[in-house]
Amino acid sequence: MIPTIRNGLEAASHNLSVVSHNIANAGSNGFKKSRADFYDTYGVGLGSLPGIDLGQGARTDGPRRQHSQGALKPTANELDLAVSGLGMFVTTNPDDANPVVFTRDGSMRLEDDGRVVAWDGRSLIDSEGQPIFIPIQRFNLDGQRQLLTAVNISQGGVIEAVYGTEVANKSAAPSEIVEIGTIALVRFSNVAGLKSIGSGQFVTTEKSGLPTFGTAGSENFGDIQSGNLEMSNINMTDELTKMMQAQQAYSASSRLLQAAVDMSKRLIG
Repeated sequence: MIPTIRNGLEAASHNLSVVSHNIANAGSNGFKKSRADFYDTYGVGLGSLPGIDLGQGARTDGPRRQHSQGALKPTANELDLAVSGLGMFVTTNPDDANPVVFTRDGSMRLEDDGRVVAWDGRSLIDSEGQPIFIPIQRFNLDGQRQLLTAVNISQGGVIEAVYGTEVANKSAAPSEIVEIGTIALVRFSNVAGLKSIGSGQFVTTEKSGLPTFGTAGSENFGDIQSGNLEMSNINMTDELTKMMQAQQAYSASSRLLQAAVDMSKRLIG
């Protein structure tokens, strides 16, 4: 009896850990909640496989990530990006232990050298597999120096940079629009098989398979919404309900364990 109750305690503790992690990350951009899964073990007689706990109640089956769409929150930043539908952004850092990672967190910024990077400094990748650069300044065909004044990103992920020309008398000068490139998106045959490395970032595994590259609005990929960020897909009411259920299960298992220990003591001595 005691091993069965112990497994019940471990299952409730595991469930509490998963739910607590979800609640702690409810405000993180693009965060995908996890679900604690369990399975029952039953005795099968003398033919049981060695090393496997059978007939011992519930066992944990590891948390499973749920990649459902989160709500979109409007922002005032053109480089805040959200995917409405299927697809993940690709960011890279050749010097990192994980040189290529995938994420739904589209909070990007422009570095002084023109690189478009994620919050951790990883470069955003375009449809050609190259880091995206938006020059802060350029020179037009007349040799005039132009400064970046705006960035426009279409639902298809096409990036256009708007440049204004400096003139001596400071009178208005026509702007030039330069197409920079197209943001790459990826999808997976089994997105639940991706491995989380924290902060809403994922890497491939054997279960996820290799990524399929594409662009927004094509081949079943979703659209890119500039000026928006995807929130976590966590429903706080559901998570708090799950936490209370897990706490009650843990408390009940604790009382059962204490009762089983007291019973054993009386029988022994």
